[in-house]
Amino acid sequence: MASHRENVIVAGQLEGMGRREECQVHAVKVSLPGTPEYEYARPTIFDAPSDLQDGVYTLSFDRRSVKVQRVQGAWVAPSGDFLKF
Repeated sequence: MASHRENVIVAGQLEGMGRREECQVHAVKVSLPGTPEYEYARPTIFDAPSDLQDGVYTLSFDRRSVKVQRVQGAWVAPSGDFLKF
């Protein structure tokens, strides 16, 4: 059975650097074959406040959390890859 992919936008929250702010997350929701479970691929943050400082944040959305880092105004994944935001 093949997985199903769907582009979604979900509410998110960024927490770090002494702040907690709402944002939106665009991602690809991927079903896991043979189960009712799903994961997200390529999360992209948008509608976050533009005045957030560079630093480490926790991005939470749909009962999931991931560390992200803001570097010179761009969001970077823990692997060092730039997230496409």
